[in-house]
Amino acid sequence: MKSTKKLLLLILLSALLLRLLLLFIDTQPLRSDSLTYHQIALSILSGEYTIEGRTTALVVPGYPIFLAGIYSLFGDGQFGVRLVQSFLDVLTCYLFFLVCRKFFDEKYSLIALSVFAFFPSNALYTQSVLTESLFGLFAMLVFLNVLRGSFDNRILLTGILFGAAILVRSSFSIAVLLIPLYLFIFKQQLFDSISIIKPAINSLLFITGLIIILSPWMIRNKQVMGAFTLATQGGSTLWEGNNPQATGTWNKQVADANVLFNDPDEVGREKEFRKQAVEFILNNPVRFIELGFRKLGYLFSSERMTLLYFMDSPAGMTSSQVYKTVNPLYMAVVNIPYFIVMLAGAWGLLMPFRHKFFVVGFISAWMITMFVFVAVPRYHYVLIPFFVIAAINLLQRGLGSITTLPLRSKLAGLVFTIFLLGVWISEFYLLYFRTV
Repeated sequence: MKSTKKLLLLILLSALLLRLLLLFIDTQPLRSDSLTYHQIALSILSGEYTIEGRTTALVVPGYPIFLAGIYSLFGDGQFGVRLVQSFLDVLTCYLFFLVCRKFFDEKYSLIALSVFAFFPSNALYTQSVLTESLFGLFAMLVFLNVLRGSFDNRILLTGILFGAAILVRSSFSIAVLLIPLYLFIFKQQLFDSISIIKPAINSLLFITGLIIILSPWMIRNKQVMGAFTLATQGGSTLWEGNNPQATGTWNKQVADANVLFNDPDEVGREKEFRKQAVEFILNNPVRFIELGFRKLGYLFSSERMTLLYFMDSPAGMTSSQVYKTVNPLYMAVVNIPYFIVMLAGAWGLLMPFRHKFFVVGFISAWMITMFVFVAVPRYHYVLIPFFVIAAINLLQRGLGSITTLPLRSKLAGLVFTIFLLGVWISEFYLLYFRTV
């Protein structure tokens, strides 16, 4: 026990040191999502919630409020954000260790923590003005809370934590369905009864927790924007993934060509985007499914966006052209751990382990969200802790345990492995060998 505490402290302090050293990495001027969060955070300091002078509900307020708090203490530069996120991410690492103790003994929990704490993209995202680090903290709090066994006296807290995570990243919303599903599916084990009364009551308490956190923001949006909504970018995000020119990921050229993005009426714009997207899906079901798998390909593609965040983006160069200029050593250091964890995790997920409902459930909820809306490579950050757990499950059981899997599990693992390898091979082939 004493040696475990020493190793735990050593890993966490080393992880913190790594993140503090990364503070010396130069970052580029804020752009895209980072610039949006920054601009809204500055408006919050002025007592507003605006972008370019217009009242907005474009994004949920969790991360802009977080930035505004840091700016009030350290000024509006990036250093304070990176410093605070470095410490918060180490807290997330500690919470991940507590999560792993629900799955493994101390030895394998420490191994899992080491993988997670020194996972290159986890460390690098602490140096970005993006939601990843803050969302990772709240998501880990949610995960730890749902793994603590009986929900007695904690179901309201679970709803509150879920709501906080959604206020940082609204795309996490579909995962709330896991809690009622769990309560009803496992009611016999949880409540020692087949009655639906206790699952129903607990589901209502969970929803109450969500409402406590989400309702002030949604009421504000109804009052100032005219609609009960979490974020007015939902419609455009759905459209970006489902339109005649859709590719499965965000397409700047297509977006720039659509004058609807210039409509100052956010609510009306969202409704029109949503209408167009739904019409496209209904009229093109086969194309929708094809695009869905393309989106999953982008979701599981390499760690390109982790590296591109720190790269200059000269005018006239595509992101792929910029990515091609990355030092091969940096590319290998960031991508190889990701490839290993995803491949090992794919097989580890097929093997028995505790709390499989939530691990597979969170992964499935995120993949469904990406399948329907739109995906970019950095969105797989959400999946990393689950795949690390699954990878350590494989390590604990040994590679030989693959041979004991049922045939259908072997086929599923083989298909997903081929899918991942196909995504990565095609990505780098197109990057280095495609002639334009």
